[in-house]
Amino acid sequence: MSETMTTSLVHQYAAMKPTEFGKSIEPKWQVAGKLVKQVQEGVEQKYLTPLDGARLISSITATAFGYDEFILREFSPEALLAGTTSRR
Repeated sequence: MSETMTTSLVHQYAAMKPTEFGKSIEPKWQVAGKLVKQVQEGVEQKYLTPLDGARLISSITATAFGYDEFILREFSPEALLAGTTSRR
C-alpha cells in the first residue's frame, strides 16, 4: 500500500485564506475539546496527576494544531547563531 504525504500544518495554515480558517479549525477544536474533557475527568478521578493532565492537554493541542512542528524541534545554539536550522 502506498502512503500519502500530507503538507505540514504550518504550511497549510500559512497558505490558508482568512475565510478558510474557521471551517478548517472547527473540527479540530471539537475533537480536542472531547479529548481535553476526558483528561479532565481522568484527573478528577485521580487516574492522572494534575501535572500529567496538563502535559497531556499540551501534547494534544500541540499535535492537533501543528505547534510541535516548529516549536519542539531541537536546534543547536550555534546553528541558530549561524542562521541555519540543523538538528542536533
